Amino acid sequence: MLQALRTFGRILARHWPALVAWYLGGEAVHQLLLQLAGFVGGHTTLGGLLLLPLAVAARLISYVAMYLTVRPSLPHAAAGDEVDEKSAPRRFAHAILTAILPFFAFSAAWGMLDADLIAFFRIASSIALRDAGYDLDQLGDRGGLVSIGVLPVAVLVIALAVRILLARFGGRLPSWTLVVAAYTEVLWTFMFFTLVGQWWADAKEWIGERAGIVWLQGIGDWFAVNLAPVAAVWEGAVWLVGILVAAVFVPAAWLTIAGVTYGTAFDTTPPVLRRFEESPKGAVSRLTRIVAQRFEELWAAVALIWRGGPVVFGCLTLAYAVWAWLEQTGTRAVLGLVGGQDTAFWSSFLPLLLIAVGVVTEPLRVAIVATAFDAVIGHPEAEMGTRASGLDGEPGDLVVPGDIEQERPLGVIGQQEHGKDGVGA
Repeated sequence: MLQALRTFGRILARHWPALVAWYLGGEAVHQLLLQLAGFVGGHTTLGGLLLLPLAVAARLISYVAMYLTVRPSLPHAAAGDEVDEKSAPRRFAHAILTAILPFFAFSAAWGMLDADLIAFFRIASSIALRDAGYDLDQLGDRGGLVSIGVLPVAVLVIALAVRILLARFGGRLPSWTLVVAAYTEVLWTFMFFTLVGQWWADAKEWIGERAGIVWLQGIGDWFAVNLAPVAAVWEGAVWLVGILVAAVFVPAAWLTIAGVTYGTAFDTTPPVLRRFEESPKGAVSRLTRIVAQRFEELWAAVALIWRGGPVVFGCLTLAYAVWAWLEQTGTRAVLGLVGGQDTAFWSSFLPLLLIAVGVVTEPLRVAIVATAFDAVIGHPEAEMGTRASGLDGEPGDLVVPGDIEQERPLGVIGQQEHGKDGVGA
């Protein structure tokens, strides 16, 4: 516990300015790209859709940079981990590529993706309606309305196909195609979760209209009218379950994202994944090994949740609950100081006020999650560590078997006292 507190304090003391800078930069670029995507979507929905994922990716990049920035202050994660100027960009790119899927999944589950889609639609529709003279028949492919159809599905399929081809033939392509690989990864992931979210919304609406569901809702209404204590107990139980799920799910999700960013690895590869990695050479087998390695990285990051033991995860959950309370209290305090204002004021200044709160709270969240990650891999029974990140199967200077070096920094405490605020350093 004392070691964790020292790690937490060291992160804040050394890296707070860098964390604030990355957070502000990510939010600024996120808002700029969101406005640009909405503007383009007001003239062509397809063009806006191609830009909107970049706004989400800007926030992802800022979080990846924040976690990599504090890595030198993590005694177990940084033990024996020396990154020169050449390999730092490669590690940064690898961390972004690997974190795209879990970060977008978390964003979709927690409503952040929907918030961006709604903002995109508002901007694009206002521009399109104004240019069309508020005639809906004249909109055409404008307005930013994203629905399940041929266009978004085609974008998803094409982006995924390009991504697979780049993974397959990456070794023969120049290094600049890494940018294309990252963009196609962001694009297909964004479209996938957007379409799944819309399908689920349509499915819930369809289910809600079925006769059986209407009958159950009628029973619930009867209880609410005739047996108020039973209804109150039920509502309280539902509320409590929701709170408990959020208290466990959210810190677990952030711990997973941190684990993916740091390149978490098992000390011993699981037998199923080992069979994929040892498959014979060939086009299909090479792609299979790439997919297996990415899945292993993601699975190792998820395994952090239970491999650290109930005490470590319980402390993370408690610390995160305290952080959430402080964040909500700070937000209410700032809004209370501003007082009552008209709608135009809040439309302009509410995002800035929330960012001002985030300047204080986001570095604290990164420090909490990074400390928990370091505590897990420093736990001998967890049998986990970190490994040097390479861009296996990606364009450019590739890692070949033997380049990835397993690290097991057990029993190393407080030996990283000379870190710098550099990404991947």
